[in-house]
Amino acid sequence: MFGNNYRLTIQQCIPITASNQAHLEPVIEKKNSNAFTPMDQVRGQSVSSIEKMTQPFAQPDDMDYLSPYMIDLLGKTTTLSFAEKALQTPRKQLLDRLGIDDSQEKQRKGRLSADQVNVSRFYIHPVNQQPVPLTLNGSPFLEQDPTTPYFSAQKIITPDLRIHRQNENTHLLDLLRCKSRDDSEIFFDTAPIERLKNYNHTVFQNESQRHENGPSNKTDYFIEMTEYLEQKAEPGDFIVQNSLESSSDKHTPHFQFIPNQVSLPIFCHAPEYDPELELQIADWHLPAVYQRVDLQQFDWREKITQLQAQCKKLIDDYHISTTPFFRMLENKQLEAYLVFKKDGSPEWNMTPEDAQHTPGWLEAGGIFIANTPKAEVFNLKGAQEYYAAYSVPAERINELL
Repeated sequence: MFGNNYRLTIQQCIPITASNQAHLEPVIEKKNSNAFTPMDQVRGQSVSSIEKMTQPFAQPDDMDYLSPYMIDLLGKTTTLSFAEKALQTPRKQLLDRLGIDDSQEKQRKGRLSADQVNVSRFYIHPVNQQPVPLTLNGSPFLEQDPTTPYFSAQKIITPDLRIHRQNENTHLLDLLRCKSRDDSEIFFDTAPIERLKNYNHTVFQNESQRHENGPSNKTDYFIEMTEYLEQKAEPGDFIVQNSLESSSDKHTPHFQFIPNQVSLPIFCHAPEYDPELELQIADWHLPAVYQRVDLQQFDWREKITQLQAQCKKLIDDYHISTTPFFRMLENKQLEAYLVFKKDGSPEWNMTPEDAQHTPGWLEAGGIFIANTPKAEVFNLKGAQEYYAAYSVPAERINELL
């Protein structure tokens, strides 16, 4: 289904069965391990897997001093080999003065060659799957394909992490000046390599500040999610963000767009719409409220902002997290399902097992991926007992109404 895309870990997405009940589904068929490049085999470390998925890191390596970003820019060329030699020159000169052989050279070059293959495979995008820049709520965002989507044509949207790399084309042109004089691999000019090293250092310093304030994947993006639907969605498409405690990546804000009218079980539990009510209770396994917003009306931003503020109060005052599902209807009508659960903080005295199996957005919407730990617990306990471990007092939710 996905061809020779070495980033993707799956062979195909399996359409889910329409049902109004929470249930198990296979959802995805994984590729054989030799048919993709695992992210953990790609050079570079970060607290954020999404950051690593998006772009090669600028952190220099301790052995060859080349960052994954530099390797990506240099490519599999004689220039990469020359860059390695140029960066090793001070060390080699010291070893020569001491009369010591470079015992690491063979290992270093073999490792660099293998890492270059993984970097080039992982960060090359098929023509029809290039990341797409967006402006949401006045800020730059990026739409791209996740490495493990649950649904066909699923997208992940993040703040644009590439903002410190706007000068890279200048350095790509600069690297063309590193031309070999003859077959002896003697080069005219090492200055472009030094400039690349300095540019990479600046990028690394700027990007290192991104995580200084700790986890940032908080549900603070209701306006951005709504604007994305307004720009991109067809009726039946939805967008969702994991609550912080359920996020596998807590350090990069992100939300997921699911097109093609995928019907999660929760969508079958919308209350009969009453235009006189701002919020209505949705009959679901976890406490949930429902609101319909007309995006053609001038006050839609005010309504969405108010929803955001109410959810912020719940997390700040009562340790109740929100999983927001925003779904597009006909005629620019948007329906919002806000699912509430324990945020995993010590105040709830959750068992380690319950904390480990807390429902993410897919489970909160009623789908459990077969043969996963959460699915096994759900299958063992049943829906009522599974969800009860994460439910929150109804009176707190009633304060919203």
